[in-house]
Amino acid sequence: MNISFVIISFKSFHLLEKIIENIPEKNEIIIIENSLDNNLKDKIEKLYNNVEVIIPEENLGYGRGLNLGVANSKNKNVMCMAADVSLKKECIIEISNILNTFHEFSILTPTYFDESVHKNYAINQNNGIKPIKILNNTLREVDDIDGAIMIINKEKFISKEIFDENIFLYFENTDLCLRVKKNNEKIYVIENLKFTHYGIKSSHPSFQNEVLKSRSWHYCWSKFYFYKKHFNYFFAFRKTLPNLIKAIKYCVFYKIKKDDLRFQLHKNELLGLLNAYFFKKSSYRLNVK
Repeated sequence: MNISFVIISFKSFHLLEKIIENIPEKNEIIIIENSLDNNLKDKIEKLYNNVEVIIPEENLGYGRGLNLGVANSKNKNVMCMAADVSLKKECIIEISNILNTFHEFSILTPTYFDESVHKNYAINQNNGIKPIKILNNTLREVDDIDGAIMIINKEKFISKEIFDENIFLYFENTDLCLRVKKNNEKIYVIENLKFTHYGIKSSHPSFQNEVLKSRSWHYCWSKFYFYKKHFNYFFAFRKTLPNLIKAIKYCVFYKIKKDDLRFQLHKNELLGLLNAYFFKKSSYRLNVK
């Protein structure tokens, strides 16, 4: 088939089998195992002939991991995925059918089953562009999409560094979509094809607290970096000032309450911001084995 799949994993074995089983066997699947767990490579590759597990030399994060997978993929269309998604085989087959006839896009994605909380896409302004009909599917042009599933058309990208490798986690999809739109390229959602994103479930539950600490740090670092990159330092500071105030306030509150986990989460928010403010790289890594 005409899609390669790149899945970013960190101790995600409990989820990977479900994803792989829904992908037709003709498709190439590349898993980037950021926990550096060679045992997972042995387990998965023995079970599935169409799966390659790449163990990088270090934890690459989401964007750099996707870049590595995309660079090693054989097809021009690459579905980049987090491990905590559910995409049915029928949906994958229909996406493949669309890609046989539709090529004028840079990024394409299905939409969430449940849009009651939020959607996985954004339209910044009503541009009056009418949806496109492809094989009874409705494609709508949008400005930004969530990074849980992104189908990348490699022919639309000159650089192999599709995702900004300075970003370890968070805002890598927002950064990419903004750069795509600045180049007058197209981003589409397929409104009638659906998937589920469970959110913050990619790693094994036993690592949940460490994952939350990492996400707290990187969300704040990446938010400042994104706005500084596309606007300027002072604009980025204004955008993250509420995060700074909240982090300081809750650090004090939870220290008094002796709630160590919540204190650590807000401390990491504060540290992520301070590292960004002083131009330090995104350096926090999960402390798990």
